[in-house]
Amino acid sequence: MPLCMEEWRAITTCVDFILGMRRTFGVESQVLIVYSFFYKHELLQKYDWYWRVEPEIKYYCDITYDPFVKMIEHNKTYGFTIAVKELKETVPNIFRYASAYKRMNNLTSKGLWEMFVDRPEEDEDFMPETDIRKKPPYTLDPAKLEPGQHPFIDPEAMEGEAYNMCHFWSNFEIARLDWFRSKEYEEFFQMMDRSGGFWMERVRCDIDSHIGPFTNMHAQWGDAPIHSLAAGALLGVSDIHYFRDIGYRHTTIAHCPANAPARQLDREPYLHPGTHDKKKQLEEDDYWATPDKTKENGVGCRCTCDTDVPEVEVKQGSCMIEWVHVAGGWASP
Repeated sequence: MPLCMEEWRAITTCVDFILGMRRTFGVESQVLIVYSFFYKHELLQKYDWYWRVEPEIKYYCDITYDPFVKMIEHNKTYGFTIAVKELKETVPNIFRYASAYKRMNNLTSKGLWEMFVDRPEEDEDFMPETDIRKKPPYTLDPAKLEPGQHPFIDPEAMEGEAYNMCHFWSNFEIARLDWFRSKEYEEFFQMMDRSGGFWMERVRCDIDSHIGPFTNMHAQWGDAPIHSLAAGALLGVSDIHYFRDIGYRHTTIAHCPANAPARQLDREPYLHPGTHDKKKQLEEDDYWATPDKTKENGVGCRCTCDTDVPEVEVKQGSCMIEWVHVAGGWASP
């Protein structure tokens, strides 16, 4: 429930507002309801896999194989194409609860958890003065503190680890539904839900007698860090597949691979039946008939990349370096 505790009227007003907001705005409702319980829907019970498809997206390359078949052949559980950092202000305390779940269940990392944890630098001299890792270690022993000194406690850290804000961008994800339906994932989600973070961290209703009880709106936990931290706690690196050859764009974040040399397939003209204007059909077909040039180490097939957005692999805020660190390379192990 939201943080409206000073008077009953404020509580009921805030609850009514939240319910109305969830009916009005798609993001809030989809995160908690659709993408936390979608795998339990009766219509999906006969399916083993799912591929999340968003509106207003773009695929840059031809996909010449069945991703589900490849995931099955290589015994993969979760597939992604973009990994980026979350805004810190939108996920307060999320890592502490995820880490607590891991500790309470005596889980040891299978190698993926480290993708989401800050890595200490070898030389602290190169760290900013504000970096929490330059602070003295946490201690409550008064004998080890200077007069007037208080122990430093990082409010976002847990078990000596801090969240680096990385997550698989779940706007594109291909995953086994039996993983979401598993006892382990259900227990993880239930603990995160009981923490109140889906509610208390998302919307704060500040009491103001002049303006109203909901004047200060805050961001929400998203489904992407929930899925990612659950994967970090429960899965290994070998369970994850990076679809580097699938070009994908949503809003201003895009991944588009270079085309593979000497591996481009011939393309047959295709007039999209959904485009009734014959001229537009031909223009669209001509656009896709002239893919980007091939490059050394390219992995794409007939990709045609946009030029108005940077490649996310090298963009500030990307987490692909963290992926390479745990996976041992760009390709999935």
